[in-house]
Amino acid sequence: MTNNVPSYRVEGSGPLLIYIAGLDGTGELFFKQRPMLVESYRVVTFRARDGGEFSYDDLCGDVAAIIQDNHETRATILGESFGGTVALSFALRYPAMVERMVIVNSFPRFRRRLLIRLGAWLAAVLPFSTTWLARSGASFLGLLADGVGPQDRRRFFAAIKTVRPESYARRLKLIAEFNVEDRLQEIQAPTLFIAGEKDLLIASVREAKKMADRMPLAAVRIIEGAGHACLLGNRVNVARILEEGKGIANFELRISN
Repeated sequence: MTNNVPSYRVEGSGPLLIYIAGLDGTGELFFKQRPMLVESYRVVTFRARDGGEFSYDDLCGDVAAIIQDNHETRATILGESFGGTVALSFALRYPAMVERMVIVNSFPRFRRRLLIRLGAWLAAVLPFSTTWLARSGASFLGLLADGVGPQDRRRFFAAIKTVRPESYARRLKLIAEFNVEDRLQEIQAPTLFIAGEKDLLIASVREAKKMADRMPLAAVRIIEGAGHACLLGNRVNVARILEEGKGIANFELRISN
């Protein structure tokens, strides 16, 4: 475990909930969900490691350090996209520290291995301005598909402009190497998979169902009409989904179609 606690922001009161960001790593793109969650949870957002050859061990150690710094022994872990891979890794490395998990539009293994390896290589060798144009164009279309308004789109792009190119490339490389598919049955924490029906980046519905089938305490919530950026749109209310799960030992164990 890392000895250094990452800089983080905590708001609200109640049980600890830690948001692990997607490929951007900024922790700033949870702004749509955070105001509702802080009414019932202490919500932690943080910027992921932004330099060096960090590993999943490093990223998981950072989450563990945040939990300990809050004088807690466990937390609800919410991981989005790449953050979902960190959350799954964390549940395998620190199972006693996971109260429950929410995994949004993620995967146990990226299926298009050649594509992600090519993306990681291009991100490492091409000028950032070149890859920025491609990424920003794809992001803009994705935000439109999720109904994200102009003000929130500006906030999105302001956040991702702060991402260091080498950190972005490193996260892509980690995705290319990531594979916990054969270990999912080891995860005992109650887990809810949220999947956007129209996610064009990942086959989120298929991946969510496959993961839930392998885990002893898992459920799937499919969000009709939602894409990869569903936490920035108006179709997902994480606070409401978690409220529906209160009073039971785990999430509702059924597959929602």
